[in-house]
Amino acid sequence: MKKFRIIALALAVCAIVALPSFAGGKQENEKVLNRAVVSKLQPFNIADLSDLYTSTIAGDMMEGLFQYKYLTDAYELEPLIATAMPKVSADGLTYTFTLRKDAYYYDPTGEVFKAKKGRAVMAKDFVLSFKRLADPEINSSGWWLFDGFIKGLNEWHDAAAASGKADYSKEVEGVKALDDYTLQLTLTQAYPQILYTLAMPYTYPTCQEEIDVRGEEWVSFPMGSGAYYMDIDETIPDNQYVLKKNPTWHGGTYPTEIGSVAKGRGLGAAAGKKLPFVDKVVYYIVEEDNPRWLKFMNGEIDYITPPKDFFGQAVVNNKLTPEMAAKNIRLDIDSSLDVTYDFFNTDISYFQNRKLRQAMTMAYNVDKAIEIFYNGRAISAQTVLPPGLGGYDPNYKNPYKQYNLAKAKQLLAEAGYPDGKGLPTFKYQLYSASATTRQMAEFYVNAMKDIGINIELVPGDWATYLDRVDKHECELGGNGWGADYPDGQNFLQLQYGPNAAPGPNAANYDNPEFNALYDKAIVMQQGPARDAAYAKLAQMAAEDCAIRLGVHRRIYSLVNPWLMNWEYRDIGAGYSKYYDIDVEGKAKALSGK
Repeated sequence: MKKFRIIALALAVCAIVALPSFAGGKQENEKVLNRAVVSKLQPFNIADLSDLYTSTIAGDMMEGLFQYKYLTDAYELEPLIATAMPKVSADGLTYTFTLRKDAYYYDPTGEVFKAKKGRAVMAKDFVLSFKRLADPEINSSGWWLFDGFIKGLNEWHDAAAASGKADYSKEVEGVKALDDYTLQLTLTQAYPQILYTLAMPYTYPTCQEEIDVRGEEWVSFPMGSGAYYMDIDETIPDNQYVLKKNPTWHGGTYPTEIGSVAKGRGLGAAAGKKLPFVDKVVYYIVEEDNPRWLKFMNGEIDYITPPKDFFGQAVVNNKLTPEMAAKNIRLDIDSSLDVTYDFFNTDISYFQNRKLRQAMTMAYNVDKAIEIFYNGRAISAQTVLPPGLGGYDPNYKNPYKQYNLAKAKQLLAEAGYPDGKGLPTFKYQLYSASATTRQMAEFYVNAMKDIGINIELVPGDWATYLDRVDKHECELGGNGWGADYPDGQNFLQLQYGPNAAPGPNAANYDNPEFNALYDKAIVMQQGPARDAAYAKLAQMAAEDCAIRLGVHRRIYSLVNPWLMNWEYRDIGAGYSKYYDIDVEGKAKALSGK
């Protein structure tokens, strides 16, 4: 998934809570988990679930073949709609999956399925999702995941491109429904990451009946087999999204496999209990930091990543302040598998000049930015690979990541633009109207002025930003990438030439040497040889500076005592079903008793 993340600090999906005794007019003891995302959502188009925020909500309603175990120390897959891990052929190219028969689509409106409880999810629904990813008319941002890997799928894609219309009735050799509950994938070559992709929203099953009934509007009414469904009557697009318990969900239990970190945080008490715990999940769109912090201080937010301007009120020297400690708030500190960056659109002739990109990279004081915008909660990214992934080299220092104005000016002169003479005013596309977003962009603008380069900020929201990136219309932009799966390839593919936008390569960077080594590395099994190849790729791209690397973040979470079973997870979706609310404890805390 092209899991772009807004760079502002208040990134985590937070829980903004109305008092449970009044939420939706329900009884006092109804358990309501109210959450917030910091940006407006994209349509719920399975083939284009490209951002963290939309995917987070979709993951509570929809399910894939696999999900990530919730409380293990490492990110490990487990079956969800699949009944078990796949049977794999001796040559490692054919994967056969058996599906559970009790995962039903739920249609709360009765438009698609009059009884509301629809038919079971079938193998043909996954086949449809794969074809939609490959349909050139849909132009999926997730096509990069399978481009060249599934037998016959590229040929199907090319035939659709040539004719101008995809033939969904035509069988693809590598994606077959052997029967209603047996799916088979056949690869063209080894693809060690294939199982990870089957836990991603891009590969959630697609129901043809929903498309037939609702037409283009189907992406506004997500329908799945997950623990929750969207209440259309209470949902207000771009304002709030209300999810309720799915009465036909196949069920599940709280994990009994608990890692040392989760165990140390006391998260094992609910082991084996029936899921989900809360009756309703409400997602609010809250783009500004101040309202979230005020709600937190008023006891209306279950957990929050403290915004930069308020961090010092909550945490000092990695410990809670007395005020926070007195509220019995828990502080969790976790590493994030992510990287922030600004990209140079290399489709533009100016940014095809390597020394210009290097000059602009060296003119940016990332250490100062970490102090100002992250309260020290980050480390400077030397390559796209974050710590904890194969290929990350803690000893590598990117020679162009070091802040050096004199060297930056020298490189700019060598690029042919001494003191910026001869360069136009570049345009930097904003992805949000928030104060923090603008402040970070203005910091970048001012840094470039120091070497004679002028940049104009272009207003926009998340949807506009993604659309313009996909169309190669942005000259400059800022972004963040969180891991879709725990493999360095997921970060390296940000600079793979064939992944140019609408794929995840927002810079449209295309280096034949990088591409060739990438093609070899991604089919290697995990081990020292692949780690060495990943390291070489990461450092090669870092020194080409098609993206100005930012930081790898540390996530500080403040968790109120009435929110139970909550644990920070960097990868995956569908975690709301594990959370619980101590309604009585919350009422007492808010009343001051």
